[in-house]
Amino acid sequence: MYLNDVHIAYYLIVAILGLFVGQIIDWSNKRLPEYKKVFSKDIFVEYKMKFKPNYILILATMVIYTTLVYIYGIKDSFIANLDLIKFIILTPMLLSAFVIDYKLQIIPNRLNLVIFEIGLIVAFIYGLSNIAITINMLLGMLAGAGIFFRNYIIRRHILWERSNGIW
Repeated sequence: MYLNDVHIAYYLIVAILGLFVGQIIDWSNKRLPEYKKVFSKDIFVEYKMKFKPNYILILATMVIYTTLVYIYGIKDSFIANLDLIKFIILTPMLLSAFVIDYKLQIIPNRLNLVIFEIGLIVAFIYGLSNIAITINMLLGMLAGAGIFFRNYIIRRHILWERSNGIW
């Protein structure tokens, strides 16, 4: 049985994968703000003793993964599936950034750097098939980073003026 040219078994596999990834997201949301390693030797012992799962986050991840497979489908080649792979990898990181930012009003730098590195890797892989897409992706990264860099420079300038009594 097929749904949108994808066998139902793929949807089931991706949904189960989404459940596991949702649990890992919830686990990392508790450990990242405390600057602890997300994966360590004591992960299973600590998981059994302290962890109370966030079922909404786990189900949201499962639904997002299944929706991604429905929208992008599963194609024959790796490059054709790159959009699906990219979003399946970035979804847990963005959900984690959303939850941590909502609870603590911070986004851990480790998470930002990992998202940036994945973006560079994806841009490089896209460059193997089409250089125009890679140039657009890199320019988008520069524009996004430029906005935050401009805000940083303005803030430093204002703080410098205040500290030197120019105001």
